[in-house]
Amino acid sequence: MWRGILFFIKLAVLVAIAVWLANNPGRVAFDWLGYRIDTTMALLILGVVVLIAVVVLLYRLFRALAGTPAKVSDNLKVRRQRRGQEALTQGLVAVQLGDAEKARLHARRASELLEPQPVLQLLSAQAAQLSGREEEAREHFNEMLGSEETRLLGLRGLAMLSLRKGEEKEAREYLDRARALQPSAPWVLHSLFDLSEKTGDLATAEAVLLESQRHGVLPKPESQRKRAVVAYQRAKAALNQGDKETAENKARVAARLRPDLVASILVQARLLAERDRKRKAEKLLIEAWRREPHPEIGEAWLALDPEAAPLDQVKRVANLVQGREAHRESRLLQARAALNAALWGEARRYLAPLLEENPPEQRVCYLMAQLEEAEKGEAAGKEWLRRAVTAVPEPAWLCETCGAISQKWTPHCGACDSFDSLSWRTPPHLAPSVPVVVEALDPEPVDVEAEAEPARSTAAA
Repeated sequence: MWRGILFFIKLAVLVAIAVWLANNPGRVAFDWLGYRIDTTMALLILGVVVLIAVVVLLYRLFRALAGTPAKVSDNLKVRRQRRGQEALTQGLVAVQLGDAEKARLHARRASELLEPQPVLQLLSAQAAQLSGREEEAREHFNEMLGSEETRLLGLRGLAMLSLRKGEEKEAREYLDRARALQPSAPWVLHSLFDLSEKTGDLATAEAVLLESQRHGVLPKPESQRKRAVVAYQRAKAALNQGDKETAENKARVAARLRPDLVASILVQARLLAERDRKRKAEKLLIEAWRREPHPEIGEAWLALDPEAAPLDQVKRVANLVQGREAHRESRLLQARAALNAALWGEARRYLAPLLEENPPEQRVCYLMAQLEEAEKGEAAGKEWLRRAVTAVPEPAWLCETCGAISQKWTPHCGACDSFDSLSWRTPPHLAPSVPVVVEALDPEPVDVEAEAEPARSTAAA
């Protein structure tokens, strides 16, 4: 509304001026270069207005013509930038999808369209790496070292390439340089730990774990668990070198960091027994059994006094399991000791609660086979051996990464070499004849009669 009112006001002013000029035309005369011009004031003003309008139009036309090349160049540059960004995006997607050919194609196109930048360099390196052109990837990563903005990415790429090719010394140098640039980078600390542990530099591996915990890269429980394994490895290394004192100290550190690490407790008990500190070794094993009974602790307990008479072993086992008598491992160990001492009734009493499980565990079946054969004859024992074939497998050390089964705990899986991946649990149902370490759980059909004799021999042993 106000715009309309303003327009009519302006129009009225112009009309008033025009009417005034018409009523007062006046005369204007010019003498210039021999020419004389006579006109009215109204025509003069109109001529001046037209001249100004023509000058303005010519100026604008000149500016438009003069600025056209720059506008065209800018438009082309914007289109080039847009196409380059599209190629860059498509290249990164191709890398994530594992399409090496498309990744290289888009990387080359993006390099032609865009100015050098960190993401483009990274794409080119990853595309070359995905295509198996490791030398080309190495060149791109080395180029990234020249810029402070991309130096850390370049060091990471070079370290990973060196690790993949087994060049551990070069990888260590790149990781140390990356650590100096960014000490708390998770990938640096993880990679440095893996490399140090793999190459046997256990002191550095332990220091890196402490640093990872301090920077919050690893939670404290996980850091302590891994430190315990490294301490155990250092104990074994010292033991191999004949340094039993250091071995015992490191095993003690491992047990303190991780009380459930049975292997470190067994090393301690063995070294204490060798130094004639049998009572302390017994106390150590009793404390471990009270925390969590384990068959390997039972084996170590029996090994402390291998010359003891069977009846004495029954009493010794009773001392070990005191307070945890109801645990299944306690019942199995007591039943075994009772069988060796020919205490058939005691053995049956210990096994009775375990027989209520349906189906029972293989160890229970083997002990019952030994017991039945001793009391009732070979036929009764063979029946339990048949049941053992389809019974629940006894617990074992299983790799959480590949599923392989190991008879003994080790810092690395014997099948896939993964670090600290073994856990004590019941494996999938397998026939008793499976290998100690398997990579594929694919048992063949079992001949029950053929398996009976070896299984019975195992139970008797």
